[in-house]
Amino acid sequence: MTRVTFQEKYYPAVKETLYQAKLENGLTVSLLPKNDFNEVYGVVTVYVGSVDTEFTARDSKKKIYPKGIAHFLEHKLFERENSEDIMAAFTKLGADSNAFTSFTNTSYLFSTSDNVAGCLDLLDELVTSFKITEESVEREKDIIQQEREMYQDDPDSCLFFKTLANLYPETPLASDIVGTEDSIEDISLEDLRDNFDEFYTPVNSQIFLVGNFDLELIQNYFSQKDVGGCIVQNPKEPIALHPVKKVESIRMDVASPKLAIGVRTNSDMSHQDCYRYSVLLRALFTMMFGWTSKRFQSLYETGKLDSSLSLEVEINRRFNFLMLTMDTKEPVSISHQFRKAIQSFVTDADISEEHLDLIKSEIYGEFIHSMNSLEFIATQYQSHSDETTLFDLPKIIQEMTLDDVLEVGHHFIDNSEIVEFTIFPL
Repeated sequence: MTRVTFQEKYYPAVKETLYQAKLENGLTVSLLPKNDFNEVYGVVTVYVGSVDTEFTARDSKKKIYPKGIAHFLEHKLFERENSEDIMAAFTKLGADSNAFTSFTNTSYLFSTSDNVAGCLDLLDELVTSFKITEESVEREKDIIQQEREMYQDDPDSCLFFKTLANLYPETPLASDIVGTEDSIEDISLEDLRDNFDEFYTPVNSQIFLVGNFDLELIQNYFSQKDVGGCIVQNPKEPIALHPVKKVESIRMDVASPKLAIGVRTNSDMSHQDCYRYSVLLRALFTMMFGWTSKRFQSLYETGKLDSSLSLEVEINRRFNFLMLTMDTKEPVSISHQFRKAIQSFVTDADISEEHLDLIKSEIYGEFIHSMNSLEFIATQYQSHSDETTLFDLPKIIQEMTLDDVLEVGHHFIDNSEIVEFTIFPL
């Protein structure tokens, strides 16, 4: 057995050392010992999500699969033979387990205070073993249809995904992560096996472990797993940009109108540091619309906005958008004010050196507080293509200048399109 060499990277702002290695089979392994905790969290992330329904396979053939297939596969990979499941196996080890699918990733998570190696074996089984049966696929469709209906009945979920659909019409982003009623029914055992074979490869995955574990023992564990060749993975293509649907509204059973303002940039992201970019863009919009802004304070004091205002930022090399969502009694007026502010951000009264310093302190404080949660660290950690991670955030904040923020604002907003979506009460 050849011992895997782990590279050490020290993050002085959080006084943490990350140990990272890339195995011969392509799997990226990251370890963060935190011996002042009692638990261990482990998460394996496979780079496949809801947007990956149309792609060029490793055999260079174009493939198209039903929407929601990544989420369906996430459900079914817990299945074992003889009606057993891996979730029950985690429970027998005294561990909790979970999984979730996003636009671009599928992650499988465990937390435990004992038998870390056994839990890692189960994670490995989850992403390397396909034991799904035809009968169980048909049975699962009813379960996922119920989950889809639950999301459809939730006004906040509906607001977000319908706004996103208007930003990216005729693409996989126009559908909920779980899929549509018809697409769920169209998913077959063969579809699931094809997607598993295509995406569930070591080179298309990463594993992260954080908490109270024996570092040498875990490094030896991965040295034993370092077998097999690296399968080349085709690069994933950007999401197509079709004309947006600028304005839409519906009615639902809500107490107050709900408004979403979505912004999609058409600028090229191929040379951007996407993690840094997202931090700077969030800082810009927080200055304009966050609770410390004069704009928010004025609207809050007059009862036109409440604390429901939230900001979602999604920046990667395949699609890039941000979304402001809120409850407001005056959605038409607020939409006009917000859109105008976005388009003339350079002269916005809330954008200043002093305000940026306040926002930087707020972001840093939230980050330091989040370091007390192993679950947060495990679910938010990702090793990006430029090798930045969650732990680079303090350095990004420290080096951030107002000129940097304005530069990112120009890059994102000057070549952007804006949509609005409103849910009115019945």
